[in-house]
Amino acid sequence: MSEHTIRIPSWALPIVAAILSGAIAWGAADARAEATAKDVKRIEAVVQKTVAEQQDTGKLAAVNATKIEAIVDSLAEQAETAKASDEKLQQLIEIMLHQQKP
Repeated sequence: MSEHTIRIPSWALPIVAAILSGAIAWGAADARAEATAKDVKRIEAVVQKTVAEQQDTGKLAAVNATKIEAIVDSLAEQAETAKASDEKLQQLIEIMLHQQKP
C-alpha cells in the first residue's frame, strides 16, 4: 500500500506550500480579472443598447455618455490593476523560492 503514496522531503514542504498558495492566489486574481473583463463587455453592450434606444425615441439627451464611459474605463483600469497584482505576486513567489534555497 505504501507503494502508491507520494513522498515529499520535509525540506521541500515550505517550497511546495509557497507554490500551492501562489497558484491559488494567481488563479483567484486571474478569475477576478476575467470577471471584470466580462463586466466591462456587458456594460458596454448595455450602454450601446441604451444609446440605440435613446436615439430611436429621441431621448438621447437623458443619457450622460461621459459618465458611462468613465464607469467602463474604471472597470478596465481595475482589470489592469488585477493583472499588475498578478505579476507582482509571481515576483514575490519567485523571491520566496530563491530565499528558501540553501
